[in-house]
Amino acid sequence: MFKKMTMFLLVLALVFTVNAGVMAQDEVTEIQLLIGKPEIAEQLESMVEAFNNENKDIELELIPLAGQNAYQRFTSMYASGNAPTIINMGSEINEFSDRLLDLSGMKITDYLVEDTEYNYQDKIIGLPLTVEAFGLIYNKNVINEVFGADYDISQVNTRSELEAVFTEIEAAGVSAVTLSPMDWSLGAHLSNIMFAAQSESTEERHQFLEEMNKGEIKLSENEVFNGWLETFDLLAEYNAHQSSPLSPTYDDAVLELANGEAAFWFMGNWALPQLKEVSQETEYGFLPYPISNNPDDYGNNEISVGVPSYWAVDESQSTQAEQKAAKEFLNWLITSETGQDFYINQFNFIPAFNNFEISPQDNLSNSIMSYMDNGNTLEWMNNYYPSGYFPDMGAALQKYLAGYADQEQFTQEFTNVWTK
Repeated sequence: MFKKMTMFLLVLALVFTVNAGVMAQDEVTEIQLLIGKPEIAEQLESMVEAFNNENKDIELELIPLAGQNAYQRFTSMYASGNAPTIINMGSEINEFSDRLLDLSGMKITDYLVEDTEYNYQDKIIGLPLTVEAFGLIYNKNVINEVFGADYDISQVNTRSELEAVFTEIEAAGVSAVTLSPMDWSLGAHLSNIMFAAQSESTEERHQFLEEMNKGEIKLSENEVFNGWLETFDLLAEYNAHQSSPLSPTYDDAVLELANGEAAFWFMGNWALPQLKEVSQETEYGFLPYPISNNPDDYGNNEISVGVPSYWAVDESQSTQAEQKAAKEFLNWLITSETGQDFYINQFNFIPAFNNFEISPQDNLSNSIMSYMDNGNTLEWMNNYYPSGYFPDMGAALQKYLAGYADQEQFTQEFTNVWTK
């Protein structure tokens, strides 16, 4: 009887152990990714599905920002105790730095392109999403049709030369430029050129920001500001939506540029997926936004290139299991064949990691890399704007674009954003 009881207990223990192992294997760690890239929303959904299929022990949920103010959304989610596990953060990362996980020990940090990560107290708390650029995107097909295949548009590096190009394009029956009025495009990206072109010196550029905040800069006497605004006047004059400049949507400009209805669009390479959806055959390139008629002036030969945002992992409200799963996702995205395919071929990202087996093949990405190879890049000064500043600068530019403020009123309102 004793032997039978012992055998029964052994069998029971074995069954319990096996079942426990099965249960452990079936445990799924649920994590969330909050990201604000509406232009690749469908591709992100596909990526999440692919990751979940390849990683059965992790369930990744995508939370789109859906046009909401990122800083306010992050603040609200943290306040309610519902912080996402992985967050795509821009300049907001500085505000939340003490709540984010140290990613320094991850193997993928060995592949980082120099100075593309975000550091806090000697810890890496942000991994670069991609390298992005913005400036005047041109439809190469339109340029070739108007000027001929041998014409070198890259030689245009002054305002007067750009105006001559606009005039000839309009004479050919094509709108020279489509200008998108979104506050993030005007307030974060267009404004960046004015701040970045102030000096070739990093120290002097950042000193300019500080002096703006202290009210020590008189913009009406600033040569770069005045030249930057004159070029904006030029774009407004040739804008395809001159009669109703605040009405166009982002998607309107995608269609106009891709279909050859407009030759130029002030935007960034993040628009490439939508442009390719409209036309696979059209080729594109970048042209700098000139701030003067002197071809040698800093800013006339450069486009804005930088890291737009970072992959960050929450530490303050997520469990260790969730943090481990978040790292596994980032590792999968940067090192796996599937992840790299999404990164390059579907997101059209330019990676800030040097381990990628594939590289971008499109003309727009190659245009960016050409500027980078030649050292013709402007810093992303908008990464250093205080939270909430770019919407206010964008609103001021919208009023000026629509004719609700003259140059003097706009200059004062723009100044007030920094001194309020």
